[in-house]
Amino acid sequence: MEVFFLPARAGARLCVHHRPEERSATGLAVVFVPAFAEEMNKSRHVVAQTARRLCDMGIGVLLIDLYGCGDSSGDFAEATWETWQEDVALATGWLQESGYRRLMLWGMRLGGLLAAECAVAAPALYERCVLWQPVISGESFLTQFLRLRVANAMLSGAAAGTSVGQLRNCLLAGEAVEIAGYRLSAALATGFISRTLLPARPGCPIEWFEVVAERGRAASPATARLVDDWRAAGSTLSLNTVEGEAFWGTANSAELVQCPTLVEATAMAASAWT
Repeated sequence: MEVFFLPARAGARLCVHHRPEERSATGLAVVFVPAFAEEMNKSRHVVAQTARRLCDMGIGVLLIDLYGCGDSSGDFAEATWETWQEDVALATGWLQESGYRRLMLWGMRLGGLLAAECAVAAPALYERCVLWQPVISGESFLTQFLRLRVANAMLSGAAAGTSVGQLRNCLLAGEAVEIAGYRLSAALATGFISRTLLPARPGCPIEWFEVVAERGRAASPATARLVDDWRAAGSTLSLNTVEGEAFWGTANSAELVQCPTLVEATAMAASAWT
């Protein structure tokens, strides 16, 4: 494993590269696009476990902190969706320069929405796009994020004058909003609102993983409908459900929840990729 800062147009991005041993290397590498805000922090351990498993199978993995996130350069309040698209392209280019011949994208939650968009935009570049519990609607995700501010205001007794609608209006008026320690800019919020995981026909298959509460439970109706729409549009899409907890969204900030079923299911699918 090697940790380094990758020079970018603005500053540098923290990267963690899991490089397979030469005897097991397949020439295949994956760019991981992380989840958003605190979800990224809650999921790092599960992502790292999976990256090590893939590396043991001969697959290179590059984990990147996007602009303004984690230990990368930039202020979160200055991040934009377009800058994050550039970061995905930057990571992809580094893997190509490092000698990997086959490339994939792997995104989680909001990072899944970003990864899918990048895969559709460059159909000849990526062999496959792996999605972990991807956000379907950027606008709905923004609403859920704004509710954190409303909930915190209620707990502190300062709920008067604070609602999702008022916060949304502030963003649409060009004002930044502080939420759970993150200063969300109007530019980034606008980028969320305009993004939806719409049916498309990318040049690479989609491998979708959904975490459910009980073994055998089907994916959510919204997910099932979207998967049907993607397939009807001509996409090759595999939907996998695994039993586990929503480790990216635990209420206790100090609690880290494991999800070994997701790690194993992803590793099992990877055996076909190589």
